Amino acid sequence: MINVSKYKNIVLDFDGVILDANRERKQNMKLVLDENLNQELSNLTFDYFSKNPGISRNILLGKFIKDELILKKVLKQYYTLNLSTLHNCNLVKGVEEFIIKFYKSKKIFVLTGADEEEVKNLVKKKKLNKYIFYLGGGPKSKIQHLKELQLEKQTIFFGDSRYDNFTASEYKFDFVFVNGYTNTKEKNLEYSLIGKVKDFSGLV
Repeated sequence: MINVSKYKNIVLDFDGVILDANRERKQNMKLVLDENLNQELSNLTFDYFSKNPGISRNILLGKFIKDELILKKVLKQYYTLNLSTLHNCNLVKGVEEFIIKFYKSKKIFVLTGADEEEVKNLVKKKKLNKYIFYLGGGPKSKIQHLKELQLEKQTIFFGDSRYDNFTASEYKFDFVFVNGYTNTKEKNLEYSLIGKVKDFSGLV
C-alpha cells in the first residue's frame, strides 16, 4: 500500500498520469510529420518521438529535423492540433479526486515534457488549475524544473515513462509507476520504484 500522507510534495507527470492523452498525441504528431516531411524522415522522427515519452518535443524532433523553419512549422502545427483535440481526452481514473484530496495538505507539482502553455490550457479546461501549486513544461526539461525548485526528499513522483523513472531517481524521490495508460513496460524501467498503480482509484 502506498502511503501518500507521509510526503510533503506530490509530483505528477501529465500525459498518462493526469490526462489519458498519449494515444491522441501520437496520432497528432503522425499527422503533422507526414504533412511536412518525406515518408522516411517522418517515420524515423515519429518512431523516436513515440519511444521517448516525457522528453520535450523540441529535443526529440530537433534530432531529426535540421531545417529550423520546418521544425518551427511542425511544432506550431502540433501545438495547434493538440489544443483543438486533447481537451476531449478523459482524465485518468481517480486523479481528480486524488488531487482534490491532497492539495490542501501537500504541494502538488505537475511536470511535463509537453509544451508548458499547452498543458496549462488543458489543465484550466479540466478545472484543475486551482489545485496545482506549480506546473512546469517544455521546452525546459523536468530535470531543469526540479533543479530550480529544489524540493525536499520527502517527495513522491507519479510517472508513466522511463524518463520519469530516471528523473525521480536523480532526485532520490520515491517513484510510483502509473501503468494503465502507457505503452512503457515495468521491465524497461531502469531505476527503483516503491509501487505501481493502474490509475488513482485505489488512492482516494
